[in-house]
Amino acid sequence: MKNRYYFIFVIFIAISTQLKGQSDMIGYGLTKTLPQANSLNPAMLPDYKFSLGLPGLSGLHFNGGNNFTSLKLITSKDAEGNMPVDEIFGGLRRNNRATGSVNLNVFHLGIRGEQSYTAFSINTRAFARASIPKSLLGLPYYGNASSEFEDGIMDFKRFSVKSMAFTEVALSHGREILGDKMTAGIRLKYLMGHAYADMPGMDASIRTYGNNEFRGDSIDFISNGFNIRAGGVAGALANEEDDITVGDALNNSGFAIDLGATYKFSRKINFFASINDLGFIKWKNNTYNAYIPKTSVTFTGLDLIDLINGDDNALDDQIDSLVDDMEIVETRNESFTTSLTSKLYAGASYQLTDRQTASAILYSELYRGTLIPALTAIYNFQYNTFFNFALSGTLMNGRPNIGTGFTLNLIGLQIYLATNDLLSLTNPVNGRMVDVRTGINFTFGNINKGKSRAKKNSKNTIDTIELGID
Repeated sequence: MKNRYYFIFVIFIAISTQLKGQSDMIGYGLTKTLPQANSLNPAMLPDYKFSLGLPGLSGLHFNGGNNFTSLKLITSKDAEGNMPVDEIFGGLRRNNRATGSVNLNVFHLGIRGEQSYTAFSINTRAFARASIPKSLLGLPYYGNASSEFEDGIMDFKRFSVKSMAFTEVALSHGREILGDKMTAGIRLKYLMGHAYADMPGMDASIRTYGNNEFRGDSIDFISNGFNIRAGGVAGALANEEDDITVGDALNNSGFAIDLGATYKFSRKINFFASINDLGFIKWKNNTYNAYIPKTSVTFTGLDLIDLINGDDNALDDQIDSLVDDMEIVETRNESFTTSLTSKLYAGASYQLTDRQTASAILYSELYRGTLIPALTAIYNFQYNTFFNFALSGTLMNGRPNIGTGFTLNLIGLQIYLATNDLLSLTNPVNGRMVDVRTGINFTFGNINKGKSRAKKNSKNTIDTIELGID
């Protein structure tokens, strides 16, 4: 049993050390030339007639961040060569958030018609989020005899974690309707869940007594009742499976849908909106659920002599005893369903010149009942399909970010690089997040050339030809 809880503890710590989430705003500034940006809005049609992305080349998007420290601080040393623990702990917030996500574009094929765009893609996605209360780190920092804790109580109610990994196989189609005034798009996605681990909230606390003459150095763990769930590969680890099979990573399925639309209000003004990841995954392979009921258990400490003498069983026995006292209710291999975190984009663009556009985008997502909004302004310069450049400014979580990106087409070979936080690339030591999207695509043809020729030819009609008579 103890191995299972070692696993859960390690999962929590691993998640909490991940680099709050950031929306992929800069991608909206490159939708005309970056095929993968169509994933943000299936109604945004790229200018290329044909695009292909191959495994290992077509794209990687990594995002990670936190709201409480920087790499510079945690790697610095004080005058005596020690880590500045006081400064690090003093900078912690009451509730510290951390997020990491990876999106790997395994394959992409896009074909553009004169009025439509159809794409098939495979993406592997993973993310981890953690909310870590300052009190959770208080015990190792202050010690159990500190007067910093009111009545010796450390509240962990805000501690929550969630991580998930899955692959999506998607087919999308966007089409111009109402002439060229409006574009509508839809993407259908089949999902294969690989791993899932979740603790919605740790409704528990620890009470210490210091060197109380009646309680000594004992510590009480007090639970008001909370759940831990896992599925797929994470569930196999929690269930102490000796062998993790392909089924653990592939036999959890689900579906999702993305919807998008654009509307040309005038020759220069466009409106657009999309809602992504409306879907779910049913976890049915190697699932695990633990309910820690309302209870209170006491940790009385360990014999220091036993530890010095290398008696590892003393700690194992103490952990097993505490787990048994909690009377945890465990269930295995009972399927459960989880929803994806849906995202909403809505905005407008203004055509400054033939090659320059300014846009404003509002982003929002609902995570654990909390609305997370962001506002972005984007400047875009596009020189045909050869070169596209975007610069953005985003306000999210009360913090401004500058993003930038470009696509460069070299005779059928497209190179792209983008970031939602320029500081993460130019000065990563002082940044609180890292965000980068990069890859190589094969792209051919420009749909706008055919349209411009058609427009020129359309002038030679009976309505426009000069006949030389009244």
